[in-house]
Parts: sequence; structure tokens; C-alpha cells
Amino acid sequence: MSQAGNLTTDVLIVGAGPAGLMMACQLAVHGIPFRIIDKNSSSSVNSGALIVQARTLEIFEQMGIAKIALSQGVIAERINIIYNGKKISSTGIQNLGGNLSKFPYLLMLEQSQTEKLLLNFIGERGHTVEREVELQSFSQQDERVTSKITLSDNSEQVICSKYIIAADGANSSIRQMLHIPFLGKSYPNPIFIIDCEAESELIPGEISFAFSGSSVTGFFPIKGSRWRIDSNLPTAYDNRSKLTFEVIEQNFKTWTRMNIDFQSQQWFSVTRSSQKQAENIRSQNCFLIGDSAHVHTPVGAQGMNTGLQDAFNLGWKMAFVIKQKAAPSILDSYTSERLGISKGFARYADLAFKVLTSNSKTVKFLRLSFLRLFFTFLFPFISGLKNFRLGFFRSISQINLNYRKSILSHHEFGFHFLHHSPCPGDRLPYFDLVDAEKPSSIFEKLNSESFNLIVLADSLTNELKEIADQFNLSILLIPNNSSNAGIYTLLGIKKTGYFLIRPDMYISLISRNTGLSYLKKFITQIALNAHNNK
Repeated sequence: MSQAGNLTTDVLIVGAGPAGLMMACQLAVHGIPFRIIDKNSSSSVNSGALIVQARTLEIFEQMGIAKIALSQGVIAERINIIYNGKKISSTGIQNLGGNLSKFPYLLMLEQSQTEKLLLNFIGERGHTVEREVELQSFSQQDERVTSKITLSDNSEQVICSKYIIAADGANSSIRQMLHIPFLGKSYPNPIFIIDCEAESELIPGEISFAFSGSSVTGFFPIKGSRWRIDSNLPTAYDNRSKLTFEVIEQNFKTWTRMNIDFQSQQWFSVTRSSQKQAENIRSQNCFLIGDSAHVHTPVGAQGMNTGLQDAFNLGWKMAFVIKQKAAPSILDSYTSERLGISKGFARYADLAFKVLTSNSKTVKFLRLSFLRLFFTFLFPFISGLKNFRLGFFRSISQINLNYRKSILSHHEFGFHFLHHSPCPGDRLPYFDLVDAEKPSSIFEKLNSESFNLIVLADSLTNELKEIADQFNLSILLIPNNSSNAGIYTLLGIKKTGYFLIRPDMYISLISRNTGLSYLKKFITQIALNAHNNK
């Protein structure tokens, strides 16, 4: 049931953007009481964070909403490079990731649609977002958080919770109340964003990047034969604080050298990008997720996807602690796993964003000469190379993120695994299982409410069944036969073994035999409680 109005709840979520909504979804899956509040009167109505990456779609698949997401979005078919109105190169990206994921592409799904999916998910489970409700202050005492909020009628209310989640955006009031530094930079050059219909020579379903002496513009297809357009501004407009859509419309063809006419403009925004990280993402029983923890440039489409994964990572851990299925120490892994998770990619995004948006004469020269030569002569060649395509997909899709140094990743083995086989802390590789009915993704088969034991053997031992029952582990048996030979090779198992998989589909432990001594030791180490203590 919805917790709206209750003065005591387990979790208070502040902010109902994508990250806050995903946190609500995960708590709802585990049956954890929560309230989710937002100071805005409605959810997003524009394209916002547009690109949904493969790892996010895998999460959606576990939630049972991936098919709906795909039906409401546009799978990008190609990327075109245009200089001064003329296409100089193009590459197909519809199967960019090959067999690395069930979703080896980029999905253009408007943020408003992503939020609706998540809102419907919690709505079907009896929860609602409390709108026009604002957090005024909070304090933490031992294991409780006391929060003062202002309701839509300006009355005040005090809520007691076990935890509070800061999902209140880049200007997070919670982060500021905690005096947590937000380190990084804001870029001086403004960019503008437009959602619209347009009459042009652009091909629906294809992404285009248009370079000219005045600007760099991205055209992204969205549902309903519409376009999302992102562009930097010529130098003359760098300091113009009240740039209007009319000014853009009058000058756009000149700036871009593109033959395009705007029609039915639905959203227009002028903004400045930032690349920042919170110095810490936890303070006692308060956790930062999404934009309150990190903000990113548009390059690579990492921001929203990273925030959704923050919530997916934290949600099951918090639920396990609240339901006494694990000790509170398991929450320590949230900080060690997610703090600074995008720092590596941020360095490349920072460089790329400067190259694409800077109006300095040197950078513009590089953009219009060397970068043009690269796209004309080298890009068509390397974009067709399998290893380049797969490496690029791994870097942007977030399937390559790992938690190998986490306390939830067990490495006390002397075994040597096959080359390229996964390690503890890695995302479980994608593969299909073939049963009597039809192939299904491994992510569909595993249980997101418990740890999973994938057993690679011809049968299950009684001892294995007993420990699985004792600690509420879901078991999936994959027999050693010709149909599963490719799975055994992919996972680095020759004859028998097992994988302990976390609820978020990351590997905790690997064994190349069915002995259980390491498994028992690890379960004790990470403080999973027995079935009768739930």
C-alpha cells in the first residue's frame, strides 16, 4: 500500500526524477514501505535525458518493462557525420554490441516516457509520488532520520524513517545540508536543446552530427517523426542570457549550413553543462543517488543511466537490511562501488565536450580540419572493425562497469579461469537459455529479490539444495550438454562449477567445482542471514 501521509516509514525518497523513481521501484519490488516526495507539480514532459543504454534496458527487462520501453522509443540505425551540410561518412549502429547484450544498440526514449514507465511500475504496486511537497530540514539520530517537509497546502509534517535518499538533482538541498562538496567544473559555453517536428533531408531513425564554422549540432530521432536537437552557440551568443527560440529559428540554417525548417516546437531550453562528482555519497543513513551524486555532460549519454544504476545497486541492499536478510554492513558496499563510478569515462567526456563545443580559434581549427580528415578517411574504416565496435559499445553501454574490489566480490581462489571469462565483481555476461518453449535471456531467468546460484552440472547435490534453502538462494541448473556448451565456454567452466549472482546481476563468487566450503565462508563473510531470520 502507498505510504503517503504516514508519519513513519522505512525510506523517504526526496526527488521523483528517474533515479528517485527507480529507487521507489526497487523498494516496491521488495515490499519495503517508503514515501517519495517531489517539489515539482508534475513529472518531466520533454525528451530530457534521451538515450537509454543497454545496461539500463537489462534492468528494465528484469522489471518486466523492457518491451514497453522499446515500443515507445526509437532504436538508432546509423550515425551520420555532416560537414557544412554535406554528409562525409556514416556507419550502422543497429547491432553495435553484437552478442554482448540482448540490447546491442542505443534506444532513443524521451525522459518523460522513462519516468512514465517507472511511475506506472510503482502505481501498479499501490504507490504514488507526493507532488508539491518539499523537504525543509532533516536530522539523524542513531538509526533514525527525522525530516520536516512542507505539503502542497503549506502545512508542515514530520516524518521518521530509517533511511533518506537524496534524489533531488544537481542542486541537491540534501547534499548542501550535509555540506558535501560537489567537485568538478561547469562549462562556460551554453548549448540549446529543442524538441520539435522538422522538415529536412534528415532520415528518420538515424543520428546525425553536423559540423560547421559556427556550431556543432546533434540530431536525434524520437518517436512520432520528431527530432531532438542539441547544439552549441556561435561566439556572438555566448553571453546572451535571454536567447529565444525565435532567434535560433531565424539563424539556424546559417549556423549549421543545414536545410531544415522547424515545425511544431514542443520544448526549448538554453543551458550550460557541468561535469561534477559529490565528494561522498553517504552520510550515516542518508544516501545520494543520481544527479545529487554526479552530473555529466551530454557526451556519451551517461548521466541518467548512471543514476538508474545507483538506485538499482542500493535498492536491494537496503531492502535486505530492512528485512534482516543481511547485516547493515552490506550498505558500506554502496559507497565503495558507486562513488566516482564514472570518473574514468568523465575524463574522455570532458575532452570530447570541449572539442565539440569550444569556440576558441584553436579548437575550432582542429574541429574543422583534423577532425574532418578523421571522419572522412579513418572513421569509415575503424567504425567497421569488430573490435572497435565492441569496445565502443562496452564503454558507453555500462555493461563493462565492475565491482571487483567490493566486499561483495570473493577472490580467494587459486583457480585459473579460461581467457576472457568473467571475474567476481563483473556483470554476469549475457546469454540465452534454450528450454522446451523458447530461448530466454539469463536476466529474465534470475531472481532480482534474492541471490542466485547458477549451477553448471548435470544435477544438484542435496547439500547444495540445503544451503540454498537455508539462505534463500534461487537456483538455476544448467546441465553440461551440447546445447549449453557455448555457455560453459563463455563462463570459463570446463566440467562443473557454480556462480553466486547478486540480485543486480553482478557476480559475487565463482567456483570450478561444486564444493561448498568457499560458498559457506563467503555467505558468512558478507553477513547473509539464514532463512529463518528474515
